[in-house]
Amino acid sequence: MSNWFLTLGFICSVFLISCSSGTDKKDVTGEQKSFNDSISKLEQRKKADSLKKKNPLLILPPDSIYTGSYVDKYPNGITKFTGFFRFGQRHGQWASFYPNGVIWSELHYDKGLREGANRAYFETGKLRYDGFYKNDKRDSIWCYYDSLGVLAKKVVFKNDRVLKELPIK
Repeated sequence: MSNWFLTLGFICSVFLISCSSGTDKKDVTGEQKSFNDSISKLEQRKKADSLKKKNPLLILPPDSIYTGSYVDKYPNGITKFTGFFRFGQRHGQWASFYPNGVIWSELHYDKGLREGANRAYFETGKLRYDGFYKNDKRDSIWCYYDSLGVLAKKVVFKNDRVLKELPIK
């Protein structure tokens, strides 16, 4: 029995010694860390530019941990999008606009997910549709309007699935 304890003690000692050796870790200098961060940001920008080419309306933060306001403008200087990023994700109220400056849509985000009221408008400023998101899924009665602003359709959504269409009165 004592041989068993000696063997176990020896194995534990070897294990602890091999785990506690901290000489294998490389100390990264501030200059090296800055260089690595620069490479990372360049790779992020390259990926973002590639995604933007595929979808020009895609909204991406300057980097993956960016927190702050976001404004994108059309070439004529009129605001295209406005909102806020928190740790690289959309957060709070966002709005998009047509090239003539008329609001296109209003939407609220919570940590990157659509949450709350969503409204979209025709270029004339008339309401196109409105409804609510819950946890990034349509979850309420959504109302759709024609270009004159007349209610055309009401649909009940739950977890982004159509439950039923309501009659227009």
